[in-house]
Amino acid sequence: MNTLHLTYAVEVERCGSITQAAENLYMAQPNLSKAIKELEDAMGFSIFSRTSRGVVPTERGREFLTCAKAILAELRKMEALNGGSDDRVQRVSLSVASCGYMLDCLCRLLDTLDRKKAVDIRVQSLESRKAVGAVAEGRISLAALHLDADPSAYLTDPHLAWETLWEYDALATFSARHPLAEAERITVRDLAAYPLIGSCDAPPAPGSLPGICVDGVRQQLELLAHFPAYLWSAPEAPQALKRYGLTQRACEGAPHYYDVLLYAADRPLSAAEARFAALLRERRR
Repeated sequence: MNTLHLTYAVEVERCGSITQAAENLYMAQPNLSKAIKELEDAMGFSIFSRTSRGVVPTERGREFLTCAKAILAELRKMEALNGGSDDRVQRVSLSVASCGYMLDCLCRLLDTLDRKKAVDIRVQSLESRKAVGAVAEGRISLAALHLDADPSAYLTDPHLAWETLWEYDALATFSARHPLAEAERITVRDLAAYPLIGSCDAPPAPGSLPGICVDGVRQQLELLAHFPAYLWSAPEAPQALKRYGLTQRACEGAPHYYDVLLYAADRPLSAAEARFAALLRERRR
């Protein structure tokens, strides 16, 4: 048994599904099943019961998982002591949603780094569910999430801390040459005639299905500039829209979004990560 096995077991409990846990952990489902079986053999009892609705912890399994979470939390604290003690390295480990103002804050953060110091920068753009799991497991320190549901019902892990950066109705973003660009009033019914651009790794916006799935903000904006599609997004800076020849419009029936900053409650952020969080708060204001 090793700490990786503990991480696997905690993720399986969180998901209630070995298949989903394997996807979140970026590993093959048979390999995860084998690892859980090895862990159960080493412990001498079943940690999970397999049911038609997924997997649930056994009575002894719940006790084991409580201990596993405590061990992983202590390990995160120890790692934080090591990482935080070396101010010679500027450390950043985070996930940023494919959202223009968030990416702009990331660029501003990079501009503030001391060029004379070493950097250890690891930035991902994980789908929200995977980003939550990555923070909970200590694989990243901070996540800027883009949610379509109230975070108080979504973020329930007591080891995680979060704050709402922004709550808003999404704007329809499309080319300034789009047929609806000059319309006096736009509804979701008007948009139904055009394909929605969505991320391949994220669920579709409520009430709509993406017609074009593509990852990466740059790719999405390039498509919008050349194709009569649309994208739900947060309000963007005018200069960013002008760069790609885009416009944004309010739309009746648009999805409601929550942008959230998420981090581990018991693990301090590095100076650079804390600066990124501050930049997001400042940009929101």
